[in-house]
Amino acid sequence: MTDTAPQDSNTSTDQSSHYILNREYFTECFDQSVDTTVSLKKYRLAILLIIMSAVLFTVEAEPHIAWFLLALGAVELLSIRYKRSWWVARQMLSRRANSRVNVRIDEQGIYTDSKHHQQSILWDDIAELKTTEKGFIVIHKGGTNYLSRTGLDKDFLARLNDKSNAIT
Repeated sequence: MTDTAPQDSNTSTDQSSHYILNREYFTECFDQSVDTTVSLKKYRLAILLIIMSAVLFTVEAEPHIAWFLLALGAVELLSIRYKRSWWVARQMLSRRANSRVNVRIDEQGIYTDSKHHQQSILWDDIAELKTTEKGFIVIHKGGTNYLSRTGLDKDFLARLNDKSNAIT
């Protein structure tokens, strides 16, 4: 998040800020919210695709299908190995890349809006609000979101910390 700006509102409890969805933000989001432990379970699909292609090669079935499955297995291996780069690159290719996202927090919840997407997360819908080294992971009924501490003022952070302690 880059800047904070006071919300023009009748209530003094509203806090607002904004951030830009750039490479730095996406990288921080990935680093803070994704489990990067390596296990055999993560390689299951790649192994299955490679075994299926090996079986098709040995029974001399249609070679195009076998090569296709082998290529899919290789792409899956690469996506596991380069998971962070893969994810950040996909985000940078999306239409939301480099757009401004406004964040507002009040007594009802957390609200985000940009040119492409509006979202409201009510406090009652939040199952967990995890505090990380650089931000907050918001786990709610609709999924998981990440909010960076960068650029948030003290009042905004204090309110999120209070809500985090109240929820957990």
